[in-house]
Formats: sequence, C-alpha cells, structure tokens
Amino acid sequence: MIHALEHALEHTLTDVLQAIPILLIVYALLYWIENRLRSTPALLEKSAEFGPVVGALAGLVPQCGFSAAASALFADGYLAPATLVAVFLSTSDEALPVLLSDGVPGTQIIVLFVSKFVLAVAGGYVLKLIWGKHRNQNYEIEVDMDGGCGCGCDSGPVRGILGRTIETVLLLFIITFVLEVAIHVIGTDRLATLMLKDSIFQPIICAIVGLIPSCAISVLLTQLYTSGVLSMGSLIAGLSTGAGFGYMILLGNENGRKKALPIILATFILAVVGGLIAHIFLPF
Repeated sequence: MIHALEHALEHTLTDVLQAIPILLIVYALLYWIENRLRSTPALLEKSAEFGPVVGALAGLVPQCGFSAAASALFADGYLAPATLVAVFLSTSDEALPVLLSDGVPGTQIIVLFVSKFVLAVAGGYVLKLIWGKHRNQNYEIEVDMDGGCGCGCDSGPVRGILGRTIETVLLLFIITFVLEVAIHVIGTDRLATLMLKDSIFQPIICAIVGLIPSCAISVLLTQLYTSGVLSMGSLIAGLSTGAGFGYMILLGNENGRKKALPIILATFILAVVGGLIAHIFLPF
C-alpha cells in the first residue's frame, strides 16, 4: 500500500506540475482580456466560426493542462460550448508518449490522431448546428473599463492570477491523488477484465472509463491498447472522453458547473459514436 501511495504521489506531482505553466498563462490571459480589450466580444464572435477547428488542434497537444485551460476559458465565458467539446474530443493527454515508447507503428499513431481530430471537428460543428447561435456569457457583454472586473483584478494582477492558479492546482492535486490511489487499488488486470475484450460494447465501456477525471486514464487506456486488450475504436472512444483535468475545472467552477452536464453528455455521445465506427471499420 505504501508503494501504491508513493507511485500515486509521483504521478500526481508530475501531472499537476506540468499543468501549472499553462494555467498561469490562461489566467493571465483572462486578466488581460477582462481589463484591457473592449473589442473582445466582437472578436470572439467572429472567430467562433472556426472554434471547433482551433479547439481540435489545441486538444491534440499531448499535455493534461490544455483541457483544464479550455474549461477555465469556458467557465469565464470566453469559449463557446462546441469549441470546448472539440477540445475534449481531441485531447489525448499522455497517449502519444506511451505509444512511442511502446514502439507502436507510426501508421496506427497517425490513424489515431487523425481520427480524433476529424471526430472533434465534425462533432464541434454538429453541436454548433444543434445549439444554434448559443453564446457563452462574455460573448454578449462589453468589458467595463471603469467598473468591477474578474480574475481577482481588484487585488492586483499578480495576486489575482496566482490566487486562481493556486486554487485550481490544489483542487487538481487532491482529486488526482485520490483517483491515482483508486486505480492502483483496483489494478490494471481487473480493469482489463472489465473492458469486454473483442466486444462491440467495448468502446462504450472505454468511453465511460475515460470520463474519470485523471490524466492517468489516458496512460491506462493506451497501455491496454498496446497489450492487445483494446481495439483502436475503443481507444479512440476512451481518449475522446478522457478530458482529464478539464472536467475537474468545469465542475469546480460555479459558472462551469451550471453548464457541465450538456457538455459532458455531448462529449460522451460523440466519443461513443466515433469509437463504434472506428471499432467496426478499422483493422486494428
């Protein structure tokens, strides 16, 4: 048990420390937007047409912090719902390093990431059509240069940005550590048994597992794929719901929590559909 705790602590520290620089940048950007840019709503509205593409590209970066950053932007009203879902769908966290270290053929790696990118873009635009011209809160307001502001600006930029970052990091650390311990207690072998190998239902199971808000899930799913337990379609489904820290930030923020259910449900449904299609048609 002590070994499991040490291992969980090591993984937790690694994941959270990697996320800190990105969170600092995002909260600094939010501070700047909320206090300097009068034209922000108009710019965001014009760029929203390309949101799913930009979100899908951002999500492809193999880093846990990007989904958290996207959730923070969404919770503060600077990211459209369809764009956030696109980020979640394309996110793969640590899948790429694991695939490369295990010597997986380049063809399979390319198929995986191209499939997730196409799913994220297509899913994002489908959601734009379904949700119509739904706008997040700060698409509809002007930035007040003389009044109050967000991101802790009343206490100064450094204190405000660092305060939000520290609060988020503490949340990530606690939840990630608990989940890491739980994964070690359950065991990889037992999880593999629960994955219904060679079953058409496997992508659905993987999509459910991917909803667990931990970057460790991407490593687990990828290792199960390289060991032959999962199909490519199942890996796509699991990684597409595996938004890691993104769910934590979404549920940990009052504004994000109010809109979390449709975001998570849409991500899950699209991930399952994409995973099932890939499970049926891809040879690996």
